[in-house]
Amino acid sequence: MQILKDLPPGTIWPHLLEAIEVNVLSDLRSYAQSKQNDVERGADTPDLAALLVDKYCEGLAVALRIAGIDSSVRQEGDRLCRVIDAKFDEHRQARWAARPCSLNY
Repeated sequence: MQILKDLPPGTIWPHLLEAIEVNVLSDLRSYAQSKQNDVERGADTPDLAALLVDKYCEGLAVALRIAGIDSSVRQEGDRLCRVIDAKFDEHRQARWAARPCSLNY
């Protein structure tokens, strides 16, 4: 059920939905920047930081989708992951191929 999409037109102001998306995108960018900072100070590897941003982004995108808000959050998350980890697509494929996928310390 797409709760907000099911409401009659005019029930929710379009600028309210846009404001929600803007705030979610801002939060995602802030989180990605904190993970980039972790990479720069040596606390995380680029692939781990990008994975965490990817998973965080997916949660935000699902929440917006459940609420019925169309969003560009997924696309922005993918872009941010590629900024953090230049080999993000390659690393994503490797994670999907790994059975079981694990963290090594």
